[in-house]
Amino acid sequence: MPPRPFETLLSAALFLAGGSVACGQEPAAVAAPVAEAVSTADPVPPNPYSGDLLTRLRATGDWWGHRSALADSGLTFDLFATQFYQGVASGGREQQFEFGGKLDYLFNLDTGKLGWWQGGFLNLHAETRYGRSVNALDGLLTPSNIPLSFPEPEGSISSITGLKLTQALSEEVVVFAGKINTLDEYGFRYAPGLGTNRPGLEGFMNTSLVFNPIVGRTVPYSAAGVGGAVLKDGEPLFAVTVFDPEERSTKGLEDLFVRGVTVVTDLTLDVKPLGRPGRYNFGGTYSNSQYRSFDPAAYLRIPPALVRDEAASPKETGSWSVYANFFQSVWVDAADEKRHWGVFGQFGVADGNPNPVRFVANGGVGGRSMIPGRTYDTFGVGYFYLGLSDNFKALAGPLLPQRDEYGVEVFYNLAVTPWARFTTDLQVARPSTVGLDTAIIPGFRFQLLF
Repeated sequence: MPPRPFETLLSAALFLAGGSVACGQEPAAVAAPVAEAVSTADPVPPNPYSGDLLTRLRATGDWWGHRSALADSGLTFDLFATQFYQGVASGGREQQFEFGGKLDYLFNLDTGKLGWWQGGFLNLHAETRYGRSVNALDGLLTPSNIPLSFPEPEGSISSITGLKLTQALSEEVVVFAGKINTLDEYGFRYAPGLGTNRPGLEGFMNTSLVFNPIVGRTVPYSAAGVGGAVLKDGEPLFAVTVFDPEERSTKGLEDLFVRGVTVVTDLTLDVKPLGRPGRYNFGGTYSNSQYRSFDPAAYLRIPPALVRDEAASPKETGSWSVYANFFQSVWVDAADEKRHWGVFGQFGVADGNPNPVRFVANGGVGGRSMIPGRTYDTFGVGYFYLGLSDNFKALAGPLLPQRDEYGVEVFYNLAVTPWARFTTDLQVARPSTVGLDTAIIPGFRFQLLF
């Protein structure tokens, strides 16, 4: 699908604005699945744009003071340029290497600082995807490169995937509405607002280790939604969100809730046992929409041969899932508590029909590097297990036999400078499709923060 003129124009305008800030995030709609718990948590200086070219957090600096002035006035911009070179060296569906990339443009507006009204925040996320990915080659049900799955899994496209208005009713309660980018909102991060903080652009790349796939049947990537959250110390404690089940990555807000609703409830607890920070997250989803086990899903790549055979998979009304995620620091730098590493896990159970996934069990270790002088480097080692439902296996059997999917991913994210980061990544995974050999997927990622 070619980029829409308005979205392309907006993307270009944001690109020319040269934006990128380490702006504090407004309270997220929900803070769910794990993933970026092992992402970078940069130590933010008093002015995140200050310093020389090799030490500041953003390549373009402070724009001769104008950037700080805009932020003080309630306007912030971000631009992340991320490129991927990744391939299937062995196994999978096809052995080939591909190159692709993403541009993420983010705009944040604070109505209070602008003098309009107090407590209002507008957040916009536009994306440009280009090139090719290995997601069609690896044979995995949870793609090995989640950033290149969106806004569309193939081709070059620009789209607005998030446009959310949040209103604080008090210091403890907020409400929000708009077109919500669920990967932004659900990225379970230990230190929100620091580093690039966009799931999959740092840290792990495999979908299972970035976003809990147990909710993949009921939660779109970009969805119309409304909700509210109770805050504690400025972070979501408990939240409820009501989504339209329709995927709207490249759509507007027409025909809302025609297919029904999806309700997400989420509880996040921040704890500090023995002085070591941890975050524990629990929640669930329910949708009254109709689904087929073989229906496409934003966070799952159902084999095309199954998607095309509608008769083989009857419609079911309603789908549910529950999940639990955690990150717990094991080591904390005494001189900088934001520099830490620890263990993480994400678990979930679902109905198994129409959700093709019955259970999820993922875990690993990761965080900030302990190598002296490597302040911004991060690392991670993760294992994922995707237990497919008996119903999905039975329905797929005559067409394309399926089995449980599992694998490991290891990465090291090297900060060439605070704003230029090079990641080496390796994934080894057994695809869900019977007959496909274990896929060995090496890859590289290079990111510039402007």
